[in-house]
Amino acid sequence: MFGKAQSALVAAAVEKLTANVMIADGNYNITYMNSAVQELLQDAEEEIRKKFPDFRADELLGKSIDIFHKDPAHQRNLLDSLTKTHRATIKIGQKSFDLVANHVWSGKKRIGTVVEWANAEERLQNLEFKEKLNAIGRSQAVIEFDMEGTVLHANENFLNALGYTLNEIAGKHHSLFVDVKERETADYRRFWEDLRAGNFQSSEFKRIGKGNKEVWIQATYNPIFDPAGHPYKVIKFATDITEQVMERQRRLVLQEQIDKDLSEIAMAISNAKDQATSSASASEETSSSVQTVAAAAEELVASIQEISRQVQTALDVSRDAATEAQRSGEIMSGLSENAKTIGSVIELIDGIASQTNLLALNATIEAARAGEAGKGFAVVASEVKNLASQTSKATEEISSQINSMQDTTGSAVIAIEAIMAVITKIGDIAASIASSVEEQTAVTNDISANMQSAAQGVEHITTSMQSISSATAQIDVATKNVREASQSLM
Repeated sequence: MFGKAQSALVAAAVEKLTANVMIADGNYNITYMNSAVQELLQDAEEEIRKKFPDFRADELLGKSIDIFHKDPAHQRNLLDSLTKTHRATIKIGQKSFDLVANHVWSGKKRIGTVVEWANAEERLQNLEFKEKLNAIGRSQAVIEFDMEGTVLHANENFLNALGYTLNEIAGKHHSLFVDVKERETADYRRFWEDLRAGNFQSSEFKRIGKGNKEVWIQATYNPIFDPAGHPYKVIKFATDITEQVMERQRRLVLQEQIDKDLSEIAMAISNAKDQATSSASASEETSSSVQTVAAAAEELVASIQEISRQVQTALDVSRDAATEAQRSGEIMSGLSENAKTIGSVIELIDGIASQTNLLALNATIEAARAGEAGKGFAVVASEVKNLASQTSKATEEISSQINSMQDTTGSAVIAIEAIMAVITKIGDIAASIASSVEEQTAVTNDISANMQSAAQGVEHITTSMQSISSATAQIDVATKNVREASQSLM
């Protein structure tokens, strides 16, 4: 056992310890608490009293350690059976404490128990932090650097992503993973200056792996601080996003092509819209023109129908004229025949007159022979001679007139025959004209119907062109929306 001086020395030494020390006697009554443990429990008193309302940090001396336990008997049995250091973590309210208990022996007799208290929150936080780091390390690439950028450690994920082994990069500078052109830049120097100043860095980075392999990572560079608040190393957490970046770059190229194609489509649509508008206007003008032509065609049909009617009338008149001319020809032929008959009669009368004249001459001769007795007979013969002479003259005159009439009748017959030929020709022409007019009427009717159909078609085209113009405007809007949507995908 220690003497009083030594005991005082030990007590003074324990008092100066930063460790939180509590001593209990053989019955687990608290007999000693150094300043550190008193301060620890005083800081936690408010939280402990939520669990144990009678707890007072400054009244613990002489109290049993049972005050800290809900089941004191269980705790005593546990302590009684101790043969070596006992470590435990207890939680009182929101406070957690690490306890290290050791019995103090005098020979084989336990004369007391020394309990070292510690605030477990920092340890638990560190443990939690470590577990989080381990969890992160299982899914992310992790590498550690000192504040100058020298590699301290890297996990398997990082090594696999860059293609190195730990021996190949340990002790090397971070610039090993940076493009040669970037290493000497002011931005790269500023990058490490900011880290040394305690500022974390987070971004998407391009890094160079083994064999000049291009690797893209999403990473954060996190300065780690010592208890004094000074950064002493940097831990980087990274995710390999090379495939995503390659895909994004591919989409960017595709986006540029889409933008180009959409621009060309938009231009084509704009041109089509202008052409559609122009065509719609032209269609409206054409529709008006077609309707005008259709109206004119209808008027032409009416005119042709009137001409057809007039030609038909002329054809009928020419046919009537031909009939009358034929009848006149027949009459003139009859007159000619009658004139011939009269001529024969006149020839007979002329013959009689000649015989009469001859008889009168003979009578005169006989009267002269008779002398006085024949004077009366001579007078009669003279009168008969005169009558015969007049008859002969009249017959000659009639014969002359009949000859003239025959000549005239012959000329009339010839003229009538010529007229008949002309009338017949006119009739044929009129019939041909009538046939042509009839055909033209049918054609014009078809034209009119076609023009009406064309007018309707042009009107439909105009409507369609207006619809196309509207549709192209909608397509133009849709094209812009597609461009915006495709850009939003980036």
